[in-house]
Amino acid sequence: MTAHQTIPDDTWHARLRTLAICLLLLLLATDVVLISLHILWFEDDWVWDIEADNGYGETFQYLKWSAAVLLLLILAWRRRAAIYAVWAAVFLYLLIDDSQSLHEAMGERLVPLLRLRDVEEIYHRNFEYFFLRGEDFGELIVALAVATAIALALYLFWPDQAAQRERHVTKWLIGWVLLFAFFAVGVDMLHIMAWEIYPPALDVLTVIEEGGEMVCASLLVGWLALEAACT
Repeated sequence: MTAHQTIPDDTWHARLRTLAICLLLLLLATDVVLISLHILWFEDDWVWDIEADNGYGETFQYLKWSAAVLLLLILAWRRRAAIYAVWAAVFLYLLIDDSQSLHEAMGERLVPLLRLRDVEEIYHRNFEYFFLRGEDFGELIVALAVATAIALALYLFWPDQAAQRERHVTKWLIGWVLLFAFFAVGVDMLHIMAWEIYPPALDVLTVIEEGGEMVCASLLVGWLALEAACT
């Protein structure tokens, strides 16, 4: 390949990386705006409530999950690596879960199946200041099942030694999942406990939980766009 052929290719990749960085900044700026509008107006109009299904904040999340799936499928096709398709399936699940309240519905169904009301009663006798309901235990079981399924899929499709880039991406995404779980599961449980412990903290925990998830999703899409720009 001659020099005059290489320079345009490098310039094209540089432009794509610049666009990816601009996309990331735009996503984060939109998150800040939506979180600010939630703080100002969520009591006046539900569409500004970042916790409300099909509100502006949640709809923006659906778009980000969709973008993550698309970018991962592009990476799977261009790099011929199945691990990207596995991660695309993970974020497709998050899209379905977020838009259809899947884990909440499954958690409620587990309550009678696993007699979680009995577990709730025993739990409250021993931890009266850390309020959790039977359906919350159901949701934790669903989260554990999903985490187990992801771990199994990663084990089966883990990139070999020659696929260093795929290993790097997978390790980064595992770290991302742990960060997202901190907000989606950890802060969510604190949010539920606050109903009994300290109700005034509910609004603050809503912003931390939902805002944290929004920023995580924006970082994900921005980073995947940068990764796709490098191919």
